[in-house]
Amino acid sequence: MSTAAARNNRPAVAPISAARPGLRLLPGGRTGAPRAPFVVLVLLVLGAGLVGLLLLNTNLQQSSFELRDLEQDTRLLRDRHAELTRQVAELAAPEELASRADALGMVPAQGRQYLVLDGAEGD
Repeated sequence: MSTAAARNNRPAVAPISAARPGLRLLPGGRTGAPRAPFVVLVLLVLGAGLVGLLLLNTNLQQSSFELRDLEQDTRLLRDRHAELTRQVAELAAPEELASRADALGMVPAQGRQYLVLDGAEGD
């Protein structure tokens, strides 16, 4: 391709006219929204989140201590229940019942005996 042909393929650029003013910087700075309120809002949200996490963590730790105390109480009550169950089993044993009846002056029954009440219907 020739140089002349390459020049013909370029887009036409309008020449800058003297009537069209050039770009210039106006005094007064930016016209966008100020950043300070947004930064303050973000810091407040982050601070509130951190305080919330701190309170949540503290509450979980307190609950953990309460749970440990309740588990210890449960273990003590289970031990007490096992001890009382053992005592009931010992006192309900036939040998123990016989020795306590002896101590009260009771004697073993000699055969069967029936109590007959006056006026009671029976066979």
